[in-house]
Amino acid sequence: MVLMRSFLTVLVLAAVSAGAAEINLEQLGPAGKAAYEKHQRLFNEVVPHYEVSTKTQVNSGVKALTHLPFYKGPTEIDGMLQVPIPQELNEHIFDFKQVEILGENLDGVTKVKVISIGSGNPVLGITAQREKSIQIKVTSFMCALNVPLTLEIEGQGTVEKVEFVHREGIAMEFDASIYREPGLDKPVKRVQVTVDATHYRSIEGISKLKPERYFRYYAMPNADRSGKEPYFKGMGFLPGRQLAELGPAYEDRYGAANAMTTLKEDPARPGSGYADPAFFEQEDCWQFEGVDPELDFIMGFDSWPRFMHPTNFPGVPNQRGTPAVDKFHAAADLSLQFLKAQIRDSGRTANYWEVKNESDVKSEWVYHHEKGYDSWKLLADFHNTMADTIHEELPEIKIGGPVSAWFVPYAGDFRVWRDQARFMDLTRDKLDFYSHHFYEVGAMDSLERVQREGSSYVQGGLENTVDMLRAHMAATGNNKPMVCSEYGSLSFVRDERGFWMHIKNINSLMVKFLDRPHDFEITVPFMLTFMHWAPDSLETFIHQTPDGEFVKTKNTYLLDMWKGFKGTRIPVSDSEHKVRTQALIDGNLIRLVMNNHSGQRVELDIDAVVPKGAAVKSVKRRMAFFEKGETRYSYEPLESLKTIPMGVDVTAIFELELEKAPKIKTTLEERIHYARGTAVKIDGAIEVPVPVDVKKVESAVLRVGFYRKGGMQKPVAFELNGQAVGTADLSYSKGTPNFFDYVELSVNPDWIKKDNVLKISTEEKGITMSAARITTVTKTK
Repeated sequence: MVLMRSFLTVLVLAAVSAGAAEINLEQLGPAGKAAYEKHQRLFNEVVPHYEVSTKTQVNSGVKALTHLPFYKGPTEIDGMLQVPIPQELNEHIFDFKQVEILGENLDGVTKVKVISIGSGNPVLGITAQREKSIQIKVTSFMCALNVPLTLEIEGQGTVEKVEFVHREGIAMEFDASIYREPGLDKPVKRVQVTVDATHYRSIEGISKLKPERYFRYYAMPNADRSGKEPYFKGMGFLPGRQLAELGPAYEDRYGAANAMTTLKEDPARPGSGYADPAFFEQEDCWQFEGVDPELDFIMGFDSWPRFMHPTNFPGVPNQRGTPAVDKFHAAADLSLQFLKAQIRDSGRTANYWEVKNESDVKSEWVYHHEKGYDSWKLLADFHNTMADTIHEELPEIKIGGPVSAWFVPYAGDFRVWRDQARFMDLTRDKLDFYSHHFYEVGAMDSLERVQREGSSYVQGGLENTVDMLRAHMAATGNNKPMVCSEYGSLSFVRDERGFWMHIKNINSLMVKFLDRPHDFEITVPFMLTFMHWAPDSLETFIHQTPDGEFVKTKNTYLLDMWKGFKGTRIPVSDSEHKVRTQALIDGNLIRLVMNNHSGQRVELDIDAVVPKGAAVKSVKRRMAFFEKGETRYSYEPLESLKTIPMGVDVTAIFELELEKAPKIKTTLEERIHYARGTAVKIDGAIEVPVPVDVKKVESAVLRVGFYRKGGMQKPVAFELNGQAVGTADLSYSKGTPNFFDYVELSVNPDWIKKDNVLKISTEEKGITMSAARITTVTKTK
């Protein structure tokens, strides 16, 4: 039943409304006005009809909505229960963080789905399940919100209440400040940038930009239902990755099993878990017919059929189809038969196949946190079995994993890191590559957020994490390529700010990947072309209007920004640690990309070092930005390279046209040398070896990553081979719940030897060095 109006709730809301501050709608812009009207509907038209819970936030004193229940039992589930979501709540679902089911014996629930009319029926990801409660993030509601929705709960148990929850609270008073540009309350920072068009830049032997490594979208070839794949290709973006969910696709037929031939267990081997070999002999697999044979892309296996599932985990959901331990070979055999069928019918399959999507989390790999199971050893065994089985018949296919969903190395006193390092050690002889996902939590100001709570890949986390991976590979002689088959934003809001968080986070991480061409073969932002099951999703380039027309979303600003970004790397330097830069030269055009994650607005002064006769002729700027509640894009000429404004978390691409193409005769070759040791605790001082195998070093830079809970207050000193490199003051990080960032210092190249000793010392306790490296630069003709 739907919960009815609470008189107490009405009194609370009336009191809040009476004390609400006046909102000047003219200062908000169209997006802010729409958000205000939606907020008014929630608290004036919706909330009074429900027995909600509220709280007063301790620090701010703001009254906030925390729980909105919309179903009340008790109701027993014996197979299935359907719980309608009142349609007036649809537009507010993403204002909350979770939907929670409360009751008894809920560990008997096996699946929760959303049933919607004509727009897909997504299985919701259960993030926490106990006997008395189930928690589900609202971000898994991947469906249209303009149609009636029903929760379908499968399994056994008793449901007493279903509610939307936001424990931090949705403020009852509308906050207009979040629709303004971030950083307006802080001083502007001046930043000097110097781009050098007299040398090429090489990173581990790679000078030319390979656009296909970066400019991708989340789809496999031939999968775009909007018919815009040629448009994306014309903008320079290619399909990058998708999943093959074997059980849902062939056993369940995505809900059409009654009308189609389905995958079943081999009748000749009941209980073995092996699939009927006749199925793929008859099934057509034309997915990649006509796809460019030179196109590299990634696919991931997931969700094996139920006849392969373990049966000894009562109450543990297996929504993503983890196979039973004694069925690993059967699961690998099914995967091989699927690949052979694709090659038979399409002429090819993906180059890179990931064994199991996001297998570091329990919802994907059910053995995690189960007593009596060494889950990471089993995960490695499964990857090795898949690699052996597929390589035996298809040796050209690259097999990898673990496709991490939550790679926060310092979590659990670096337990997460130890699991990852062990996985690499256990799979070193079988896997061809390692794969990870990097998602930034949605926030308008990434530095402000990480100083307040949580983790951040934008604020140093990506560099530290990948340096740890590379350092471990170097120490163990297990150097393999990597792919990042998903990256982008989590926990974003469903309005203009949502578009902005997607765009700015993808841009920020893209710039970081550009600096690591030797580490990642392919990087794929989680941006889809079009979701037919959720035609108004904020995670797509294309929307579909109610009358069937396909229209571009603001996410296509990513395409506009990066179109034509190509050339050969040239050196660029900047005066601010948290303004990151990359530069290319293409004939007489310099393309300079800059990302500002300093937490302050900046003013840029750009100097171009060019050969005589090749002066800067004109300048243009491409930039997506957030202003007055709206995500906007501009491509415009600039009158000067001085005092150029740039907002918080903004990325811009500057096009400097020169009078003529410079003749560049020398290259600055960068080589990266990792210290031996990762996640090393510093207790006063540590010494780590850093082997270097180059001579005639022109310059060198030391990078050291650190982790400390609560930030760092006291300085850290560095010595190389007994020589004082310098001291780092990281006191700006004081109070940061999980400080995970790095410092960089120039090193006298005369101090570099074949075998180096790096000493790190500090009086502060509780610091861990995540990884360290020295980048050497040599000049070649």
